[in-house]
Amino acid sequence: MADPCAPLPALHLDNTLGAAYIGNILAAVFFGFTNVQMYIFFTHFNDGVVLRSLVSFLWVLDSLHLALICHTIYFYAVTNFANPLAMLDVTKTIMAHVIVTGISDVTVRGIFAYRVWLVSQGKRLLLIAIIVPSLLCFACSIAFPIRGLQIGTYAGFAHISWILYTAFITGVIADTTIALSLCYFLAKRRTGVRRTDSIVRILMIYSVNTGVLTSLCAICVLVTYAVMPSNFVFIAFYFVLPKLFLNSLLGTLNARERLRGFAKGSGGLVSIPLSAVSSPNRSAAQPLSANSEARLLEVQIQTAIESKTDSVDHAEKKWKGPYTSG
Repeated sequence: MADPCAPLPALHLDNTLGAAYIGNILAAVFFGFTNVQMYIFFTHFNDGVVLRSLVSFLWVLDSLHLALICHTIYFYAVTNFANPLAMLDVTKTIMAHVIVTGISDVTVRGIFAYRVWLVSQGKRLLLIAIIVPSLLCFACSIAFPIRGLQIGTYAGFAHISWILYTAFITGVIADTTIALSLCYFLAKRRTGVRRTDSIVRILMIYSVNTGVLTSLCAICVLVTYAVMPSNFVFIAFYFVLPKLFLNSLLGTLNARERLRGFAKGSGGLVSIPLSAVSSPNRSAAQPLSANSEARLLEVQIQTAIESKTDSVDHAEKKWKGPYTSG
């Protein structure tokens, strides 16, 4: 605890309590967006029990996250209204919110990693390239609050800043890898059919937004902490980060409604000639049979372009993942 007899340090409420307060307001606004997207998800889609349970679990974490940061602001602004020195000490709730953020983020990244595994047709090395930095980021989100509580003051964070840097760098690496991987494998599914390629472009935009928004916010946390470690500006950005992450996931899930409407002219399905995504084991010079030419690869819009192959049942199961409705 700070010594009450020590000289009063220069505390500027604008970039300390004020910055955290603004971050709290923005987090509450994004929580409102989350609730709207949750309503759309549960009323417009009939996904499997696993996905619905994961989304519900993430909403509970998001609610707990907001409650913890609200308590932190209340503690500094109301409980210790006449004691500005209280802002020198960390609270259990602000450290707990770091753990909640870590659990939420690693869950969202796990869902996106599974999606990458599906669209890449089981590329294990790519999956490892996402999982390893995601788990390192999660480990840091557990280690940082534990050490933070032991130190007890925000000034002491300088001794464990490497944990903070490691967490955000690995998080940015994971998010960037997810976004680039989705864009790459979606781009490979362009067929020259205008409607299908338009849908692929839309999915690529959603994939880029998934990584860009969260990566930019994480970079803002890093930069503001590196430049201004003695104030709470970096905390304001950190309050918003998990909200952006969850809304990115929900936005991707709810985009299926828009894509269905886009493909309504073709009955909700876009038909692509099988030859456009033929197996690499098939010789390019080998002619297709009449039956093969008649078969079409149907891209289900509501499953975010998860393919159904021509006659292999196990391939259909491989492509059906967390974005499958019904």
